[in-house]
Amino acid sequence: MPDRPDEVVTHFDGVADSYDEVLPFFASFAREAVGQLTVGLAGAKALDLAAGRGAVTRELIGLGAEVVAVDGAPRMVALLRRDFPGIECAVMNAAHLGLPDASFDLVACGFAIHIVADPYAVIAEMIRVLRPGGTLALTVPGRADGSADPWKDPLVDLYAEYRHFQADGIGRHGNDVDEAELLAQSGLADLGATTLEVAIPVPDGETYWRWSRSHGSGRFIDGLPNDKRAEMHARLLTAMPTDFRLRRSATLWTARKPD
Repeated sequence: MPDRPDEVVTHFDGVADSYDEVLPFFASFAREAVGQLTVGLAGAKALDLAAGRGAVTRELIGLGAEVVAVDGAPRMVALLRRDFPGIECAVMNAAHLGLPDASFDLVACGFAIHIVADPYAVIAEMIRVLRPGGTLALTVPGRADGSADPWKDPLVDLYAEYRHFQADGIGRHGNDVDEAELLAQSGLADLGATTLEVAIPVPDGETYWRWSRSHGSGRFIDGLPNDKRAEMHARLLTAMPTDFRLRRSATLWTARKPD
């Protein structure tokens, strides 16, 4: 079952100050994702939904878009207002946006549709506020063809080993939506999926651990018993390879609202 929205908001409120600050993970994916968009962004009105610390917002502004950034976590929005004083920022529930119909040329949602309580309601809201002919874009973890990443990451295996210490035996926080099916049923046109990859240098194991605790994975770590959390921490520091690069893949889904 997906987490209740208040639990998700509470978590991301708590990690807002370190979110994407330890390593530029979401910023790196935002750069790749926005670079793939074919929509003309200069002068376009764009909504960054579940904006976090503004990784997508920053890229869109850099290309001349007029951006509105919203997030469900009040602390995230407070930091957005501090870091982007020239744009409109607001606390909003992604499934119930307080925004007018057909008011954006682009609606983007980075790494959130897979963790929201009701992804169908969120997609419906994204479509509602999108102008006819406008572009919807979202990113989710994993490759577009569903294949495994073509590289070995010993730290991913370590996380997998500790899953059975979670109360539910899994420790996965999110929903089970199939994004392809979700978008196929939405009435959108020109559905596309592109695999994105990033490789970020990580100086040491402690940095990796702090990064893990600074975003959604922190919920996995917090869900471990205290002794297993300490044990996993120690093992991660030991297992950390030299010259390690954090390599991850994601899928950029794009679609167009019919005219």
